[in-house]
Amino acid sequence: MISKTLLVEGWRGINHSYAMVNQYQLLELKNRTINLYHKDVSFYRNSWNSTQNFCGFNPVEMQKIESIPRPTKGVIPDVTYRIGFPYNLKPPKYGRLFVFGTSECQILTGEMIPAGDRSFQFNKLPLTIITPSNWSKIGFLNAGFDEKQVIVVSHGVDLSIFKPLDGVLRANFRRLIGADEASFVLLSVGAMTGNKGIDILLSAYMQLKGKYPQLKLALKDQSGLYGLYAKDLLLQYCSQRNIDPSSNAMVEILAGIIFVEDNLSLVQLNGLYNACDCYVSPYRAEGFNLPPLEAAAAGVPVIVTKGGATDDYVQPSFALLIESQKKSENSQSYLEPNIESLMEQIEALINKKTFSINPQNAREFIANNLSWGIVCDELIRKMELN
Repeated sequence: MISKTLLVEGWRGINHSYAMVNQYQLLELKNRTINLYHKDVSFYRNSWNSTQNFCGFNPVEMQKIESIPRPTKGVIPDVTYRIGFPYNLKPPKYGRLFVFGTSECQILTGEMIPAGDRSFQFNKLPLTIITPSNWSKIGFLNAGFDEKQVIVVSHGVDLSIFKPLDGVLRANFRRLIGADEASFVLLSVGAMTGNKGIDILLSAYMQLKGKYPQLKLALKDQSGLYGLYAKDLLLQYCSQRNIDPSSNAMVEILAGIIFVEDNLSLVQLNGLYNACDCYVSPYRAEGFNLPPLEAAAAGVPVIVTKGGATDDYVQPSFALLIESQKKSENSQSYLEPNIESLMEQIEALINKKTFSINPQNAREFIANNLSWGIVCDELIRKMELN
């Protein structure tokens, strides 16, 4: 049987979410009986580079990712799979086309589609959109793609990277972020953009801190990619609400907020997940939202917004849900999480009035449904490469 050829066009070397998904998938696809090639496409921002924005894989994994050959002149792909931004919808010279994309607010903006491609009648294009959640799929349908053109293929987790650590290692990571055994640490990881709902998390933390002095909040930003710092977001939050951060009461409250700006390796990121007691994502709009799933693999209970992209994967064995209301503005759809619901869920975990998390339950669920191996098996089936 002649092996089929897959050409992936995407980003490698950096820690942008699209690049991370691409690299996880490449590591799995490399083990399949297909002829795999990779073409690097330009980063969305010229300032991005594999030194300042390093993806965090270990040297062995990086060697595997970088060893995937670039296509030579004689390579004729059966499938071209594009996973970059903005979305390149132009037909390839050979074979079928699949384009990865996310629609956080269920709309395709001009930023997502190059100017030359915006005149396309999307439902007439010979391509298939790969998107990671049913929430995100709606955005492509709203833009005019046909139902059969848009398929949902989830993201996954590498359970060899994201896993519970033993007590000593966990205590060491907690000590690094300034948390002791008595602390109860909330964590949120990602860009400090409005869709992440960090302002809601800050409000919940500040209201609960007086009642629970052991409460701490760790914010890991992506300032290396986007130039948005969690510290600046906090100052903006205080300014908009006429809060004086230098007042005696606020100094004590703000002292419990931990900022993590450094670029982390994946091992260090797993350590950060382990260092917290709860991962919290009161998001308004996400295409998938991978960090809560990684945190669950690390044995950490998660609290996420109900009604959005994470509905595809959250399970009661590892997740509590924040009630929310769906809203629309300027053709964009988003969720507005209920802060009282968020606070109730945080308090339930602090007071152990809800389930006791069983890390093995989450890991078994992920291993059976959301490993990168399972994700890539689904990709291969959808692309008819098997």
